[in-house]
Amino acid sequence: MTRTTPDRSPRRLGAARSTLLWLGAAALGLAGWACTFTVPEGSVAVVARFGDPERLVEEPGLHFKWPAPADVVFPIDVRTHLLDPPVAEFLTLDQKNVELDAFVAWRVAEPRTFLTSLRSRQGADDRIGDLLQSALIEVLKRGPFSDLVGEPGRERNLDVIRGMVTDEVARRCGENGYGVAIEFVGLERITFPEDNKASVERSMRAAREGFAAQYRSEGNERASQIQTEAKLEESRILADARQESLKIRGEGAAQAKRIESESIQLNPDLYWRLRSAEIAESALRGALIVLPADHPLGQIFELMGPAIGRSAAPRPEQQQQQQEGGE
Repeated sequence: MTRTTPDRSPRRLGAARSTLLWLGAAALGLAGWACTFTVPEGSVAVVARFGDPERLVEEPGLHFKWPAPADVVFPIDVRTHLLDPPVAEFLTLDQKNVELDAFVAWRVAEPRTFLTSLRSRQGADDRIGDLLQSALIEVLKRGPFSDLVGEPGRERNLDVIRGMVTDEVARRCGENGYGVAIEFVGLERITFPEDNKASVERSMRAAREGFAAQYRSEGNERASQIQTEAKLEESRILADARQESLKIRGEGAAQAKRIESESIQLNPDLYWRLRSAEIAESALRGALIVLPADHPLGQIFELMGPAIGRSAAPRPEQQQQQQEGGE
């Protein structure tokens, strides 16, 4: 008796088709992954074709390329980076040792140049750190230590030194073709080696005492100048016042003379009588005088009126009239 086996070819064909579909999808996914790349926010991408930086992609999002090894993508972060190297010791023009904690902020300005010269952020930090140290050495040796702790109004102070170091680092980066931009250089802390602290403190104290003496001298000089000017002004004001006083007195005397002349012309007899009365009143005011009834001064007292009559004793004729009137 002959035994027959069932035909399994349709099942095998279905499995093969499924395998081919999965392989095709994987190949398409691999091709899509190999031919696309994304650029995140804050970054750019340099597409190098066979090692030559050919294309710069600055727009964030999904982009296409030829699969490797034809095209290779180099992402570059173009945000500002902060490099903070260790504290280093430097020497000033007056042979003072100082320890500076400096930092530098930089960013990628030319991605293609940056890629060919520095390749990565670590390479950039190493090169820029070396340039920062050499720039600090170059700038600090041009001036004395007092420039670092001097007054803000000095020609060369800490802010000016920061600007000089920033310019020096930027210039050297440009000359070396690094493709980076130096935003600024900062000096975070200034300290002194232990063996120099005492001498530096003495130097700073002497400098401050010199400034104080200078300010006191200038203040005393200014005070003396102000006092001299005040005395001159006082003398001028007093002289003007005396001159004005003499002028007013002269005008008053002239006016009095004019009035006196006019009064004499109007009634000479009355004028001289009144004038004699005024002279007598001025001479005898506050004094007690006893005179005979027929004395010539009695006529003057009669002209002087009640004011003098009250202060002088009444004559006998007046006493008798007053008694008769009372009876």
